[in-house]
Amino acid sequence: MRTLVLMTTVALAFAAAAWAETEIRIEDNKFVPANAVVPRGEMIKWTNYGAVVHTSTSDTQIWDSGDIRPNQFYKRKFNQTGTFPYHCEYHAAMRGTIRVTDTPVTPESFGRVKALFR
Repeated sequence: MRTLVLMTTVALAFAAAAWAETEIRIEDNKFVPANAVVPRGEMIKWTNYGAVVHTSTSDTQIWDSGDIRPNQFYKRKFNQTGTFPYHCEYHAAMRGTIRVTDTPVTPESFGRVKALFR
């Protein structure tokens, strides 16, 4: 019985990791949060809660969401570690950064993660 419970727990943990997703809210002229730290393999979902069209466009031409209209979203999975700055093509002041790490981001590591952006 213990083996079955352990196997089920491990399977659920892997499934949760596979479905992991971080949302970045696009509000009127800002990304919230502007800087996100995620583990490698995480899916980022940009959702436009604003009233106008925005984009999520890599500063280094890695990705371009195209237009994200109000109440729509764009998803991208980050499989490589590194720091990825991005912006909105229509609003120059809208800037953000995705930092992808090999270290899982947990509530206990949050203070350490915040230090990465200082």
